[in-house]
Amino acid sequence: MNKPVTELSILDDAIKAIYREAGLRLDVIAYQIPTGNRRTTDAILQMHDNGVKLKAEVKKWTAQANVGALINQIKHLAEPGQGLLVADYINPKLGERLKMADVQFLDTAGNAYINQKPVYIYIKGNKTQQVNFIKERVKTGRAFQPTGMKVVFEFLKDEQLVNAPYREIADRAAVALGTVGWVVDDLITHGFLLEGFNKNQRKLVELDLLLDKWVEAYPYKLKRKHEIGKFTTDDPDWWKTIYPEKFNAEWGGEIAVAKYTNYLNPLHGLIYIGRANMANFLQTARLRKAEPLMRQDTLIDLVEPFWINTNDEGRTKYAGLVHPIIAYADLIETGDTRNLDAADKLRERYLR
Repeated sequence: MNKPVTELSILDDAIKAIYREAGLRLDVIAYQIPTGNRRTTDAILQMHDNGVKLKAEVKKWTAQANVGALINQIKHLAEPGQGLLVADYINPKLGERLKMADVQFLDTAGNAYINQKPVYIYIKGNKTQQVNFIKERVKTGRAFQPTGMKVVFEFLKDEQLVNAPYREIADRAAVALGTVGWVVDDLITHGFLLEGFNKNQRKLVELDLLLDKWVEAYPYKLKRKHEIGKFTTDDPDWWKTIYPEKFNAEWGGEIAVAKYTNYLNPLHGLIYIGRANMANFLQTARLRKAEPLMRQDTLIDLVEPFWINTNDEGRTKYAGLVHPIIAYADLIETGDTRNLDAADKLRERYLR
C-alpha cells in the first residue's frame, strides 16, 4: 500500500520505532514552534519517564543531505544535548558520523542515538521497512540550481546588486542574461526578495536564512562540479610557505578560516585554482596524488573557482583568500566540531 511521506508521518513512525526497539516512550508536546527569521522547530518531544525535553528537526531524504550542514543545524537548534534529528532513515555510516558529533537522532527503522543520562541508546544497522512510499514532487527553487546559485552568491556578497541592471548582474555572476530574471522571480516567490513599485526598488530580506540555504546546497550544486582532485603531503606545514596569489589561486576551507579568524589550526587544505596553474602549483608545493584507499594525515583538495573574482572592494584586506561565504560553506560541509566552532566565529565577524 502506498502512502505519502510527510514530516508528521516520519515523526510518528520514528516514535513508534524507538519504543519498539528500546522501550523509550516519547510524547509530542508541541508542533511547529516559530523561532524567528522564518525558522521553526518542527516539534518538541518529552521523554515520558524523566521529563527531558528535546527540540526535534524532522528531515526527509537524509541520504541526500549535506551532512555537515545537517549537524550544524541540529547543534544550533537547541542548547547542547537538547537537539534531536528525526529522519526517514539513518544508514550506519551517517549514524556513526552523527554520534561522533554528539547529534542525537531517531529514524523510522528504529536506528537511534540518545544520550540523556541515565538513558543511553545507540542502535544502528536496522533496515528500512519495505513500504512503497509515494515520492512527493519537491519544487526546488531555480535560485538554488547551479547557475542560479552563482547569482545568489553575488547578491549575498553585495545586497545592493539586486537593483543593478540585469546585464551587470549577469556579468558579475558569469551567467546568461536570461538566468538573472528567473532567479529574481524565484527569490521573490520564496520571500527572499521584496520588490517595490519600480524595478530598482528591490530589497533582499531574511539574509541569514538565504545564506543557510545557499551553504547547504553548495557542495552538491556547485563545488562537486568543479573538483579537480585530492592530493597529499608528508609535511603538515606545507602551506605556510605557499602564496596562492602567485598561481592566481585562493585558499579556501580551514586555511582560509585560520587566516581570517586566527582561531583554527588547519589540518587539511583546500585551494581554489584554475587548471592552467595546477601543475606549477603542485610542483612548487610538492604535493602528490592521494591514494583513495590509503589513510592520509593531510589531504588537500583542488577545486576550480566558479566565480570570476572575489577580491571585492571593501570585503576584506586579505589577499589570496576566498570570500568568507565560500570559506564558511567549506567548513560547514565537513561537519567537524572544531570546524563548526571556527565557522561560527567567521560568520559572526564577516557575514553579519
